[in-house]
Amino acid sequence: MSKRDALGRGASFAGRSARRNAIDSTITSGSDTTAITDLPVPAVSENPDNPRDHLRDLDGLVESVGEVGVILPIAVGTVDAYARTRPDRSSDLSAGAQYVVIDGHRRLEAARRAGLATIPVRVDDALLATDKALLETAFIANFHRDDMTDLEQAAVLQNLVEKHYGGSQIVACRRLGISTSTLSSKLSLLKLSDELKSDLMRGERKVEHVRNLSKLSPEAQKAKADKRAAETSKGRRSATRQSTEKTRPEIHAVKSNEVVTHEGSGQTLGPADQQRVEETIPEPRGGAAPPHSTASPTEPGFPFHDGEQAARVIMAKMTEGERDKVCELLLHDREERAATG
Repeated sequence: MSKRDALGRGASFAGRSARRNAIDSTITSGSDTTAITDLPVPAVSENPDNPRDHLRDLDGLVESVGEVGVILPIAVGTVDAYARTRPDRSSDLSAGAQYVVIDGHRRLEAARRAGLATIPVRVDDALLATDKALLETAFIANFHRDDMTDLEQAAVLQNLVEKHYGGSQIVACRRLGISTSTLSSKLSLLKLSDELKSDLMRGERKVEHVRNLSKLSPEAQKAKADKRAAETSKGRRSATRQSTEKTRPEIHAVKSNEVVTHEGSGQTLGPADQQRVEETIPEPRGGAAPPHSTASPTEPGFPFHDGEQAARVIMAKMTEGERDKVCELLLHDREERAATG
């Protein structure tokens, strides 16, 4: 079997398969189909309604497509199906195209740049039946691949909520499979100042630093975002410092005939060294437990006083799914405090 046969497509578009003829016949008759076939790359137009502002990180994909081709078929619909409900936008399609890409814009562009003659597609006109169906398909596919920026996601979500879900965020969450906190958090990004949105698009700010600031003035938004960024940076430095300190060898001494060792090295200290160490360690004081004790009156052993240590306990003891629940609750709590603060 040749490489062309193994991959299911060749370097040229010579000849039409029976499967392709069957697809065209079905389309001509006005019926929908979801079969997979190969199409000439120039026959597929970009989608004017693509929710992504631009295609990112194409170099690696172009190289891969040039080597092995497009593995996963892209989803397309016919130009006729697109124009049927969008006659005013049909002029935005590529001249001579017979199909419109619905999901797979990056793969289509990579195929063009790699010089492929054909691309595997799944034809499904039902996805073009309404703007709602088109937007839902594009959002869900890109959201779960993390292919859209947060601002692009927010714009699509706002469009769906306002134009297709009757303003209901509950309907949006149910149909798109996202939480209410995620939806409200993303929509809040659209109410940021132009400066913060520009910083976010350029990658100069992280989305967690600008969430839920929409109720603040532009000046207060910037101040709050700067404060969050500074706190994150400070916390990262503190965690690094504490981690470094924990790896340093410690010296322990006992006032008895036990041998004192230098922990981490396995070296036994002589009598003179033991005496010097003992003299530098004060006698323990009685009374209350030290403030950094990991014990708690209500939950012995859990470090409620130490957020970092508590997180380490959670990471060590909880499953990944339970950790995700904790993270979402904590993030939602911080967002609510930020919105009211």
